[in-house]
Amino acid sequence: MKTKHGQFTLTAQYPRFRIGTMFHFQRAVTFLRRANTVLERGMPILTPTGVVAGLVLGQRISWMAGAITWLFAFITMSGAFGINPREFFRVVSKPKPLIVFFLGSHVGMPLTAWAVASVFFPGDSAVVTGFVLLFSIPTAVVGYIWSSIYKGDGALSLSMILLDTILAPLVTPMTVRILTRTTVQIDTTGMMLSLIWMVVVPSIVGSMVNYLTKGRVNEHIGPALKPFAKIALLFVVAINVSRIAQDILDFDPSYVPIMLVGLLLAVGGFLLGKLGAKLFSIEGPRTVSVTFATGLRNISAALVLAISFFPPKAAIPVIFGIVFQQTVCAMTGQKLFGGKHRTATNSESGRNTEEPRKSANG
Repeated sequence: MKTKHGQFTLTAQYPRFRIGTMFHFQRAVTFLRRANTVLERGMPILTPTGVVAGLVLGQRISWMAGAITWLFAFITMSGAFGINPREFFRVVSKPKPLIVFFLGSHVGMPLTAWAVASVFFPGDSAVVTGFVLLFSIPTAVVGYIWSSIYKGDGALSLSMILLDTILAPLVTPMTVRILTRTTVQIDTTGMMLSLIWMVVVPSIVGSMVNYLTKGRVNEHIGPALKPFAKIALLFVVAINVSRIAQDILDFDPSYVPIMLVGLLLAVGGFLLGKLGAKLFSIEGPRTVSVTFATGLRNISAALVLAISFFPPKAAIPVIFGIVFQQTVCAMTGQKLFGGKHRTATNSESGRNTEEPRKSANG
């Protein structure tokens, strides 16, 4: 900038540049927060939209399958920025809610899914396997969002997600193998490696980054990543569905009972979580967290595994699970905890625990 004495100086302009840059950055962050709020409110239709997109686009996007692992790792890590190891160890020191969740999520629901599917589809091992896989997969990261909406225990929700994610490479393949015992070939090693790279490693990295930065990464970077994570989830669902689009479009009347059984089991997961909390005298916000963690599944991970390691028909229960899960979650959440509802906008404004310094959104 030229002064009135004819000399050039940058010092007069640098503060303006800095202020302007910060202003634009804040505007971008505000826009992304608002976009995330809109996407959170649209969660019941977000994943079904991915299913429809995959069916319509088919082979035009199926070539992108190689990006799925990276997209899913990004989704998991962006959620894990809200996990603080200190909060995790505090929750683990009083493990009753964790035990109740684990029993409901990895004993009660897989057994129920296997029993119900075996009764309704006795001659179709692929469908039975698909249902068992669907209810053996770890809990969903999005469960923290729903728990925060209904005033759940944020630290407990995040701890259940982290613990379940770390155990997934062992628990999921073992559960499927024990319960199915069919001629379906199960690539246990492949499933374990896939879960490790998609969910375990990103979860550990994200939580450690949050710890080392003393929560700053979640305060300043996490909110900007959340809407992109939800868009990435849309792409993961769409790409996976596109790989079996023709099998789905060749509609078979047998899909109708699969759909109905899937809907029944989806509702049953939330009811089992609420019942387990009541039977073991878990009260208040922890009941909300246990219920959503038991009912929700990392269903996109289940779809990746179903398509990668099982016959095509095993993915059908998972597809219907994607269609139903968020809508069922919204309806059952309103029925069970409607009086505790609060908007995502309030969560974003800091009036709850969605983005606390020590433990934030997953």
